[in-house]
Amino acid sequence: MAEIQISVRDVNREIFNEFKAKTVKNGMTLGQALNLVMMEWLDEEKEIPKKNLLKMKTWNWGKGTEKTSEEIDKIIYGA
Repeated sequence: MAEIQISVRDVNREIFNEFKAKTVKNGMTLGQALNLVMMEWLDEEKEIPKKNLLKMKTWNWGKGTEKTSEEIDKIIYGA
């Protein structure tokens, strides 16, 4: 894996100091910790599938389930 050296601007000093302290506490270099955080952040987007409930297709649950929604409402809401 190719490594690079970078300079970063506009980093909050207090947040950086906390990050650096946690990095040292965990026996890591800043580069290792930054790689870990970046990978976790990128993986978050992969794990959460974006779905739109309004675009979901309906399906048939089979005979005898025509009033399931109403029955569930009676159980939950006592309606």
